[in-house]
Amino acid sequence: MKSASIVGLWLLAAGPGQAAAPTHCAANEQTVFSCLTDHKVVSVCASGDPAQHGVSLSYRFGPLGRPEISYPSSGQSRDVVRAGRWVFAGGGGAWLAFHRPPYRYVVYSAIGRGWHEKAGLAVEKDGRLLANRSCRGTPISELGPDFFSSAGIADDATPFDLP
Repeated sequence: MKSASIVGLWLLAAGPGQAAAPTHCAANEQTVFSCLTDHKVVSVCASGDPAQHGVSLSYRFGPLGRPEISYPSSGQSRDVVRAGRWVFAGGGGAWLAFHRPPYRYVVYSAIGRGWHEKAGLAVEKDGRLLANRSCRGTPISELGPDFFSSAGIADDATPFDLP
């Protein structure tokens, strides 16, 4: 739990005067994760009520306002989304993985002693890293055990190494 608190503090570090990360999420959706990577935006958007375990998640990636990928398209996220956590010396982190065989899209945020913050998107194909896009600026992130538990997201059986 200590690592979740550390990650939460880092994610809240964007104080007054710092712009929020851009997002593909609509006004009626919760932004679970979002950041600018180069010239594209990666977002995870939630709709539904976490208290009722009725949350549907959507991974979106592409230019702001025009995502090139939106997955899953039919609200079947419970079947394709898995979560994971890390504990590091002086920190920790969490990730959400969207499984779309042979691909896996993983959004992550973490902090550790000696390397500070890392957040971004990793794309894997057949278990091999194809691309890692680091966030520019401070991401919006609700990733962590509290969100995973309230949304009823199962643990990912496939390990994920922080890029």
